[in-house]
Amino acid sequence: MARNKSPRKHKPGKSGRPTVTSRAPAPVYPKRFMISLPPENDDDRPPEFFYNTPKEAIRHCVQLGPQFFLDTQYYPPLVTIIRGFAQHPGQADDAGYDCIEGVITESLPADEFITYTELGIIPVSFEPWDKHTNNWADRPDNFCFSGNMPIG
Repeated sequence: MARNKSPRKHKPGKSGRPTVTSRAPAPVYPKRFMISLPPENDDDRPPEFFYNTPKEAIRHCVQLGPQFFLDTQYYPPLVTIIRGFAQHPGQADDAGYDCIEGVITESLPADEFITYTELGIIPVSFEPWDKHTNNWADRPDNFCFSGNMPIG
C-alpha cells in the first residue's frame, strides 16, 4: 500500500491546542487607600475600609472619621493626615502642605506617624468633621483652615 506524502490539511481549532475565544481577565489588585479604626476591645480585629482614590478615603474620614488614612502603595506605607479645607487655591502650598481636591493634607511614613501620635507630637482625631465648629468633632481647637468642604 502506497503512502500519501502530501501534507494533511488541518481544520481550524483541531490542532490539539485550545482555541482562544476571550482574553484572560486583567489581574485585580487590592484597593490602595486604607482606613483603619481602633477595635472596640483588645480581642477584636480593627475594622478596615479600602478605597481606590484618596477622594473616596477623604470622604469616609470627613463623614465617619478618623482624620487620617493609609496609602499602601509605598513601603513603608504613608499616612495622610487631613489638616483642613482650603479657602482659596494655593493656600496649602503657602502653609507648606499638600492639597487633594481642596483638602489640605500632610503625609509621613507610617512608623513616624505612630511614634509622633503616641508621643503626642501630632494630635489626630478619630471623630468625623463637625460642620458647626469647622473642625474635627473631638478637637474644636485643633488646626484647621476652613469649614468649606469641597468633598461631600
